[in-house]
Amino acid sequence: MKKNYFLVTLALLTCTVTSQQALADEVWTTEEYNVVYHEDRNKTAIWHYGEDGVIFIDGLAGVYTDRGSYSGYWVQDSSSVSCDTYREGADGKPTYHWGKFEITFIDPDFPSRWQADISLCDRDPFITLNGTPVIQ
Repeated sequence: MKKNYFLVTLALLTCTVTSQQALADEVWTTEEYNVVYHEDRNKTAIWHYGEDGVIFIDGLAGVYTDRGSYSGYWVQDSSSVSCDTYREGADGKPTYHWGKFEITFIDPDFPSRWQADISLCDRDPFITLNGTPVIQ
């Protein structure tokens, strides 16, 4: 019985280390910034870019295979437009500098290229970014 418990514990620890490793290694380069997979919060993946940019992607947390398309939003301390509504910022406080972030992974598994359509506030997308994995 103790041997089985040990094997199950070891298997769980191995899975945890593998997931954290994939998370820590995910860095992409785009036309604008490097983007880093920073952490998971419940089902939301949190990515960082530039000096103060954060992207919240719903449903991506913990997904490392069979990735598809996801919706989220970006926030910054400032941008060219101040939105009429606010979103949660990087520090958990409201910010009026945000936009939609619609991402599609080109390759289903890590490391994967992606393409994202980005908007200001709730407007239609105005830019498309292409993410290319930085392999270390």
